[in-house]
Amino acid sequence: MRIGMLLPNHRFPPDIRVEKEAQVLAGAGHEVFVLCRRDADQPAEEQVGPVRAIRHSVHPESTVMRKADSLRYLLTMDSPSWRAGMESLITEHGCEALHLHDLPYIPSALKAARAHGVPVILDLHENYSAALALWGRSMRTLFFSPARAARLEKWALRRVDRVVVVVDEARDRVVGLGTDPAKVTIFGNTESVNLVPAEPLPLDFSAGPRLVYVGGVAAHRGLDTALKAMPHLLEREPRAVLTIVGDGAAMPELRALATELNLGESVRFTGWLGKDEAMAYIAEANIALVPHHRSPHTDATIPHKLFQYMALGRPVLVSDCAPLARIVGATGAGMVFRSGDERNLAEKVIELADPRTAAEMAASGRKAVLDRWNLEAEAPALVRLYDSLG
Repeated sequence: MRIGMLLPNHRFPPDIRVEKEAQVLAGAGHEVFVLCRRDADQPAEEQVGPVRAIRHSVHPESTVMRKADSLRYLLTMDSPSWRAGMESLITEHGCEALHLHDLPYIPSALKAARAHGVPVILDLHENYSAALALWGRSMRTLFFSPARAARLEKWALRRVDRVVVVVDEARDRVVGLGTDPAKVTIFGNTESVNLVPAEPLPLDFSAGPRLVYVGGVAAHRGLDTALKAMPHLLEREPRAVLTIVGDGAAMPELRALATELNLGESVRFTGWLGKDEAMAYIAEANIALVPHHRSPHTDATIPHKLFQYMALGRPVLVSDCAPLARIVGATGAGMVFRSGDERNLAEKVIELADPRTAAEMAASGRKAVLDRWNLEAEAPALVRLYDSLG
């Protein structure tokens, strides 16, 4: 089957989830096309691994037309220009299904697909309306409020042919909104077993706790809690160091907080790094953090980083967001602290810095990735979804 994945108004590459899904589907004999935004430094079409990237620009020849399309999208959530690009995947590239990543542009995807009789798969990376509430007021939320997103999601769930979610809690949420459970597939954010080293990496506490966080830097990620925990941790273990690998909108506030707390060399910011460099920082650490603030958003998603940490044999310390607490508790891969409680986070670091405890939890996490929480184990569910479409 030829599958058209839709990333309207997003650059590709990179997109770690799209890349994983494309790898799985191409391995099962499908052809994968990705419709994405064309930036000035990119060709209109390009082969990116197993994916054929088809890049689209909204009326590049006319500012008036481009602004009119944007206004139409803001008012109706349907972009005629992007809809035409979606239809071209069907008519020019022979795509037999459209697979939209996340909620925006679902009216365009449904119109394009229904005009040509192909199914639509809605891939919900997160609870989008709850995410909008966390991201705060902006021009985007002025037109696309959390309430409007929630209404759009309910509307879409009744009309799409299949729904993909990342975690059990997200499945329960969309089923609770009236979605037929038979339409829902869970395809998680796990990593390939190939990320697991052949031999366990050393786990050294001789220089004290070396904490690492890898990923986006936004307010809901809970990195403020991690920074506020550092003074309490340094009272007990003056050698402790936290390294934050990544970048994002909250970085200025985090740097200011680190200065306010006089953390000095106890906190390091690397900025955004490629995956290989980021994995090297994980390997050098001895405790890996997912300190997300608990909310309806973080209670229905799971980050890729959790499984990267586990694959590399790092004991994890996570907040009590429902999916994080469930998976870490079931696998024994680490410990759970109370979201937003910096003292509790510091206490858990001290507990986890016991070499025997850390080694046992690291080994449990590594084994969990090899046995169950890996891309190869998740792949059949996504393949079955497309098999069911015929």
